[in-house]
Amino acid sequence: MRCPICGSYEQMTLEIKSDQFNESLVECSACDSSWSINHGHADMIVDTQLLSFIEGQSECVEADDYTWAA
Repeated sequence: MRCPICGSYEQMTLEIKSDQFNESLVECSACDSSWSINHGHADMIVDTQLLSFIEGQSECVEADDYTWAA
């Protein structure tokens, strides 16, 4: 998946799992922004380009983007 801020494909993913809770947090290696994917939309956690006039838009997530899906 591309970074919603800078468009880079370089990223690190942190999987958080506890009982029924499962969350993936993604951090862009290029711009250090962080986001989470929920129902196909990116929810920004850390936006490093906060003062930019360019607004990040969520990219549609395809089924093969989910590495944890069965």
